[in-house]
Amino acid sequence: MHDSGMHEEGVSRKMLNERGVALLIALLVTTLLIALVFEFAYGTRVSLRVAVNFRDGQRAVCLARSGVNFAGKLLSENLKSGKAQANLEQREWQVVPMISEGDTALRVRWEDEGGKINIANVTSGQPSLARLERLFGAKGVDLDALDRIHEQKNIRLVTQLHRYLSDEEFGKIREFVTVYGSDKIDVNTAPGAVLESLGASPSLASLIVERRNQEPFDTKEKVVNFPGMDATTAGTLDITGNVFFVQSFATVGGYTRQVDAVIKRDTTGYAVLYWRSL
Repeated sequence: MHDSGMHEEGVSRKMLNERGVALLIALLVTTLLIALVFEFAYGTRVSLRVAVNFRDGQRAVCLARSGVNFAGKLLSENLKSGKAQANLEQREWQVVPMISEGDTALRVRWEDEGGKINIANVTSGQPSLARLERLFGAKGVDLDALDRIHEQKNIRLVTQLHRYLSDEEFGKIREFVTVYGSDKIDVNTAPGAVLESLGASPSLASLIVERRNQEPFDTKEKVVNFPGMDATTAGTLDITGNVFFVQSFATVGGYTRQVDAVIKRDTTGYAVLYWRSL
């Protein structure tokens, strides 16, 4: 009987030991499963955030492109409907309300390149050379730099001028020059400094700006017959422009994208001459 009791006690201890091992294994497995669940949940959150970021980034790119399309369509429709002088410039950022809501915003601005001095061909005998000389003189820019610019002849980007000018000098003339304009200057958008570069006196340039702010010049006859206007200056002026520098800035969530473009409009739409996505 004594042996039988000891045997039963040994079996009981063995069973307890086995149960303890099983419990330990169960705890280890549970711990591993919990760790795997947390790792999976974390990976899922990271993947979701990456997907959301990619989505918002792509939406911002597409939205910024739509800003250029908005400006191009508006300007083209104005030309098509006989309102060539309408909305020629929007120098301040304009919010597009139909798109901007919640965490999404689209802002656009544009400038008429026709109201600037065309420097694409700065060679002897070209109007741009004399105009730049007057502009440099009026803005206090070293005229010696004009000789170096003259040697370049063909300029493809306005920033090429920066090679020959200091930061301060380049900043003084940057907004008055373009490589996409023509020899004719748009009287309805040309700054006073550009009008003066054509030979207009400061007083005449001021009167032209004042007049067009009240009502745009919509016929060349009104330009020619404007008080104080001489035939030479009138011959350098046009009443509209068809090439525009457009900037579009889009925000989606925490992402922003900007597109700079130069477009040329006609009655059927617009064509892109230059495009840069930032």
